[in-house]
Amino acid sequence: MKVTLAIVFLAGVLIVVFGSPIAGEMPVKDFQFGSPEPILPMSFAHMDHAQENCIDCHHNYFHHIFCSLKCAVKWRITDWLSVFRNSKEFGWLVGLIVLSNIVMYNLITSNFEQPPGRENAADDSMAVYPSPPGFIIDSLRQAVQGRFRIDVQTQAGMVLTLAHNGRFVESLLSQSEKFSFDDVILENGNNHFTIWGLTDMGQSILVDSFSIVYRSPRLEYLLKPVYRIRTSEKKLALTFDGGSNNKGTQNILKILRDHDLKCTMFLTGQFIENYTDLVLQIIKDGHEIANHSLNHPHFTNVEVNGQNSSRDYVNRSFLHHQLNVTDSLFYKRYQKRLLPYWRAPYGEINHEILFWAAELGYRHIGWSYRCDSWDWVAEKNSDLYRSAEQIKDHFLNLEEKNGLSGKIILMHLGSERENDFPYLTLSDLITALKNRGYTFMQVSQLLKG
Repeated sequence: MKVTLAIVFLAGVLIVVFGSPIAGEMPVKDFQFGSPEPILPMSFAHMDHAQENCIDCHHNYFHHIFCSLKCAVKWRITDWLSVFRNSKEFGWLVGLIVLSNIVMYNLITSNFEQPPGRENAADDSMAVYPSPPGFIIDSLRQAVQGRFRIDVQTQAGMVLTLAHNGRFVESLLSQSEKFSFDDVILENGNNHFTIWGLTDMGQSILVDSFSIVYRSPRLEYLLKPVYRIRTSEKKLALTFDGGSNNKGTQNILKILRDHDLKCTMFLTGQFIENYTDLVLQIIKDGHEIANHSLNHPHFTNVEVNGQNSSRDYVNRSFLHHQLNVTDSLFYKRYQKRLLPYWRAPYGEINHEILFWAAELGYRHIGWSYRCDSWDWVAEKNSDLYRSAEQIKDHFLNLEEKNGLSGKIILMHLGSERENDFPYLTLSDLITALKNRGYTFMQVSQLLKG
């Protein structure tokens, strides 16, 4: 998009300087700005005698005859500068065009958002402010129910079809004159509904068409993903994802105990089922636990084609199943509820995925820009691979250049590596950041400010 805007800007300047970009389409005349009389073409004024008799040496640029493009451009620039010197109006016009292009460029580019991903999850401009006191609630027990019922009065035996925002919802046969579509789901914002009827004679009729604007302040709040908290204080959150691997988990938990750190862990349903003792230790150590889906699936097509659209199998029911079953497994085994936060596998989210999760009361917690440790990369030949020492140096260098206040660091509880485990320098990293004045906090504490 930025390249396109640059091309548009350059084209505007060229049009001002050179006039029509296509030579030879207009009659061989030209008008000078502010002059009531046309200026006759220069004809052969730019050619020597030998070239006048050679038709191959005649080149038509800007409705004039020249010996070469270089000569034409030189004449055009000289001509344009002479007009500019003699006309204040023309100067104001050029200035206005340039200024309008700059304003348009800034307005459009200021709205660009960087889609979440492995490393470029979000830049610091997407940081959120801490929540006011008392605003954070256990929304998992108070899910947003944007649903209603549509009552229809029609003739018996008619097939009624409901469409929501142009998408098919349901088609049913009315058994009586009064009929209802139950449990219709509302989306945040504008909802347009259309009801069509098909008579027993095969005639299609429009029964009703209406719109509902649905707004929920709590839903709007939950829809905003968190990547960093705006704060001037030296505090940050160290977070860990637990998927299907537990190699190194015990070592990480011991390091956190030694430093008296309480962190936020995002666990999958698989991790909760497979590593009961580890989860019990996590709870005993005082770490808070949030949702990381049931089995760590891909939610969007980013890995396939670079598009942030949802995968074909991902819909409201699929996402609710991923989050609800994980929460149920955790409650069944430990008689506790997961926090009302979740982190999508691979950081793959879009608006509808965030909306479906928000309906259940979840808010997405990502990680800050350049704060993915890349500890999940096991192949040493990969360009993304960082040794344990490089992981430590990355965050210390990042702190020196940009600071880590309010930022969220992503690490993992398990590793596929055979050696050079990321936790080997974790203690040194924690000590170094503490010595620089940083306090480690859980995500829930960071959100409270």
